[in-house]
Amino acid sequence: MKQLFTLCLFTLFSINTFGQNIKKDSISQKYEASEIVKLDSLKGEVIFTRAKEWISLNYKSAKDVIQLADKESLKIIVKGNFSSTLFMKEGFISHTLVLDFKDGKMRYTYSNFSYYSTGSGSMDFESKNLGFKKSIFKSTEKDIKTSIDSLKKYILQNASKKNDW
Repeated sequence: MKQLFTLCLFTLFSINTFGQNIKKDSISQKYEASEIVKLDSLKGEVIFTRAKEWISLNYKSAKDVIQLADKESLKIIVKGNFSSTLFMKEGFISHTLVLDFKDGKMRYTYSNFSYYSTGSGSMDFESKNLGFKKSIFKSTEKDIKTSIDSLKKYILQNASKKNDW
């Protein structure tokens, strides 16, 4: 029954990310993707702890990517990358992920995007020299959606688990 309840919750919450787009911030002029995700009935501290666990499990080295993990302000800042095979070249899309938590919700903001490959070098998403922006943005949006869906699933699945092992 708990698994069915968790699955229903996850389905409801995953609807939020379908319209996700990378947009240019009007003040900073940097591209970013941001959304508030509702996680009803979970305390901010619990969401923070589970998000930190998820980072440890999903990044190669949590110690290297976590730039800030402040339990008092309920904020985590991560610098990481998505692997990319755009244009049949192995590369990376670097990003900064900021996670903020409150009781019943989480806000994520991906920003500071840049594309890197051995042939092209590193180029910020704002660069006029970055070619094929639509393909790069589409790939990045897919990676963001996959990542956030995984994070939400981890938080919600672990919400129904007890520590009585």
